[in-house]
Amino acid sequence: MKSRTLTRRALGVASLLAVTALFAVPANAQDKQPIVIGGTLGLTGAYAEPSTDYKAVYDLWLEKVNKKGGLMGRPVKMIIYNDESTPTVAQSLYNRLLDQDKVDLVLAPYTTFVGGAVVPIVRSHNKILFNGGFVGISIFNNAKGWIVGSYNYQEPDYSRGLFEMLKSIPAADRPKRVALFTAQNPFTIVVRAGVNGQGGVLAYAKDAGLEVVVDEQYPPTTTDFTGLVQKARNANADVVIAAGLPNDTLQIARTVQQQGYEPAVFCTCGSQVTTLKGWAALGDAAERGFGTTIAWPTQPFEGIAELGQIFKKRGYATLPTYAIGGTAILEVLEQAVNGAKTLDQDKLKEYIQKTTFKTVGGDFKYRENGTPEYSQILLQYQKGKNEVVWPKQFRTADPVLK
Repeated sequence: MKSRTLTRRALGVASLLAVTALFAVPANAQDKQPIVIGGTLGLTGAYAEPSTDYKAVYDLWLEKVNKKGGLMGRPVKMIIYNDESTPTVAQSLYNRLLDQDKVDLVLAPYTTFVGGAVVPIVRSHNKILFNGGFVGISIFNNAKGWIVGSYNYQEPDYSRGLFEMLKSIPAADRPKRVALFTAQNPFTIVVRAGVNGQGGVLAYAKDAGLEVVVDEQYPPTTTDFTGLVQKARNANADVVIAAGLPNDTLQIARTVQQQGYEPAVFCTCGSQVTTLKGWAALGDAAERGFGTTIAWPTQPFEGIAELGQIFKKRGYATLPTYAIGGTAILEVLEQAVNGAKTLDQDKLKEYIQKTTFKTVGGDFKYRENGTPEYSQILLQYQKGKNEVVWPKQFRTADPVLK
């Protein structure tokens, strides 16, 4: 009974927070049936901050695409419900989107935790899931191209750029000992160990000649990381890797600073935390932190510098990764629908597999499992802002190791 009450309450809240935006469109499209895009975001709850970034770029894209005449000359309507950062609520809402709202195209929610729960529902309706919200290599593999992503690196490769950068340092000068803190979450477990023998922090550390001296997993509800940080410090770890989600990673960073612990490397290798407002708010605790992202405004990708300026005007010190991912997946959706000239899901899937898409995250060419070919930017937070430190060809500053 409690579960049913929760679902009814959540759906009521979600309906109040639903967004059904239809911007002004040219006269020749006004008399045509709108194309409806639907999805959810955790606009309240644990994932509210990144979900707000997604919502912002969804609104920007929607206004822009309708000013251009919509998709296939038809206006575009977008329905985004609030899933409260909860998988069961998201499941109810995706059933509603598909069965009642009859959406034509489907957007994924934020995080693997929520997104993985809605995949079977979307697949049962024979819809492509346009996914700018989460990674999950096993989920993509099982979907066989019915999920199309905008993250050009999946969880086995989250730490890849960091270790590539460390391997470029002469062995004698390279850090030697790794402490790894991993949230007990399906996504971060793969960040730690890889999948089918491929990738993961443990394998990359071994390949780079680093010893993992602390390898601890913690419940996702953990708020006190003092014991874990002290364990890393006592083990003389000069590399600390936080394979967690935003809130816990921020708390780990605070704890490292509070303990006076200064490892040569502190990497937020489980989430793109250094691009969030919360990272800048850490003050001194944020300095020298490494993180990853899809692309950066200094790269020559159409629209990314403009996107960076838009978020700067919104009061952001940096361009959130989630804004890049959210924009890129809508650019893929737009180019696919207009290029294939159809909403037929099988034909769209076929078109996506054979097409290269121009996005703010770079040129996306898709593999059979629906993931873009690998690319990654490694950032380091230096003197109050993110700098690109890897790959070398895009570097805006040299990495600083202490």
